[in-house]
Amino acid sequence: MALEDELSCPVCTDVFRDPVLLSCGHSFCRQCINDHWTSSSSRNCPVCRQLSPQEPVSNLCLRNTCETYLREQSTRKERDEEHECQIHGEKIELFCQTDEEAICAVCKKQEHRWHQTQKLQQTVRHRKAKLKAVLRSAEKSLVSLQKGTARDPKISSFKLSIQRKIRMEFETLHQFLRKEEESRITALNEEEKEKRVKMERRIQGGVLSLSDRVKELKEGIEEDDITLLQNYHRIMDRSDHTLPDQELSSEALIDVSTHLGNLKYQVWEKMKDICPYYPVILNPSAAPPDISVSDDLTSVTSCFHRQDEGNPLPLHSNRMVLASVGYADAAHVWDVEVGDSHRWSLGVCFGLEGKPATQPLTPENGFWGLRRDGDSYELMAAGMSRVNMEVNAKVVRVKIVYCHEFLQDVMQLKRWRKVSFSDASSNSLIAEFARVPLKKKLFPFVIPEDQTVPLRVVPANVTLTVEEKISLMEIHRFSFLLFLFCIVVFLFMSMLGKSDRQGR
Repeated sequence: MALEDELSCPVCTDVFRDPVLLSCGHSFCRQCINDHWTSSSSRNCPVCRQLSPQEPVSNLCLRNTCETYLREQSTRKERDEEHECQIHGEKIELFCQTDEEAICAVCKKQEHRWHQTQKLQQTVRHRKAKLKAVLRSAEKSLVSLQKGTARDPKISSFKLSIQRKIRMEFETLHQFLRKEEESRITALNEEEKEKRVKMERRIQGGVLSLSDRVKELKEGIEEDDITLLQNYHRIMDRSDHTLPDQELSSEALIDVSTHLGNLKYQVWEKMKDICPYYPVILNPSAAPPDISVSDDLTSVTSCFHRQDEGNPLPLHSNRMVLASVGYADAAHVWDVEVGDSHRWSLGVCFGLEGKPATQPLTPENGFWGLRRDGDSYELMAAGMSRVNMEVNAKVVRVKIVYCHEFLQDVMQLKRWRKVSFSDASSNSLIAEFARVPLKKKLFPFVIPEDQTVPLRVVPANVTLTVEEKISLMEIHRFSFLLFLFCIVVFLFMSMLGKSDRQGR
C-alpha cells in the first residue's frame, strides 16, 4: 500500500486523476484543487499553505504512472478472481505436493486432508529459483554459442592433425614425382650423350673419307689431259659414292616417343606401388578410445590392458571399429590380415546408430561375424557355434555376394545376400551366413583384442586395362565372314567326299 499512498491525492485520498503541479511542488487532482480554491476563496496550497498565483500545470509523468498502476491493479484483481477455487470459491493459497495441484483451505480440509501441502507462495518461490537456475545455464550456453566458445576444441585439433597428414601424403607423392622426373631426365641425358658420341664417330669417319676424295680429285685435276679424260668417269663415280648424307637418320636422333609417349600414364602406372588401394577404410571418429587406428585408416590395435588374459572381453558394439562406407548393392570382397593374433572378431553389420552398446552381436540384432578365441573359431550367432579349422588363417577373406532362391511355398523368387569367410591363402571356406536381408547397407567391422598384433586391411590388386573399341558393326561383319567361311569349307569337304565315292 506504500506505493498507492504515494500516488494518492492529499485532498480526496484516492489515486490521482488528471494530476496538476503547483508552484510549490505539490500535486493534486485538477478537480480537487479547483474545488478547494473555490471554497476557501484563496489560491493557497492545501498542504503547505503557500500561495500559487500561476495556473497549475499538468503533471504528465505522475498521470502516466497513476494510469499504469491502476491498470496493474485491475489486472491483478482479475487474476485473483480467476485463481479462486472452482469448487469452493475460496482463494487458492496452498499447493498439494502429493497431487501437484494448487488448492484452497477447504480443499485441504476435505479432499487433500492427508496429503503433503505447502503454502502456494513458498512453492512458487522454490520453483522459480529452479527455473532461474536453468535460465542462467541456458543464457550462459547462448552467450557461449554466440561467441563461438562452445565449439568442441577437438574439431580444431583434428583439423590440424588431418591437415598435417594430408601434407605428409602429398609430400610422399611429390618425392616420387621428383625422383621419377630426375630418372627420366637422366635417361634423356644418357641417350643424348650416346647419340652425340655416335655422331662424332660418324663425322670423323666422313672427314677421313672426304679428305681422301679431295686429295684424289686434286691429283686427278693435276694430271695431263689424256689421263684426266681417261679417269674422269671413274673419279666422278667414286666421289658420288663417298659423299656423306647431309640428312640425319632417325637412328641418329633422340627417340622422342620413348621419353614423351604416354608419359603421364606410365608415371601413373608406376605410382600404384606407392598408392595402394584399400577396399575398406576404417572410421576413426567412431572408434573406442582404447583402440588405436593407423594414420592410413587401414589397421587397428587394441590398447586395452587385461589382467586376466584367459577371460575374453564381452562381445559388445562399444569394442567395434566400423568402416566409413557401407555396401548396399553389388558384390564386395576384402581381406583382413589377422597374423598370429589369437583373439579377434570381424564381419559386417547394419551399423550402430540407435543400437544399445551392450547388445549381443548376433544376426537377430544385425551382426554377422567370425570370432577367434584362442584356438577355437566361432560364428557370432546365438549359442556361438564352433567352426572346425585345421590350419589357423593368417588372412581372412570376407565376401558379400547376392544369390537367388525360388520359394515353392509362395511361388516367388527371393533375392538374398550371403556373407562368407574364407582363408585367403588357400581360398578354403571357413563359414558363411545365408539369407542376409537386403533392407540396409552392410558395414564391415573389426574388433581387435590382442595388444601385440594389429588387424590390417590388405590392399587390393589393381589392374589397368585398355578398352578395345570395336564397333558392333565390325563384330557382326567378322561373325558373318566366319559363317561364310565355315559354309564354304563344309561345301568343299562335301564335294571332295562325293568325288572320292564316285572314283571308287
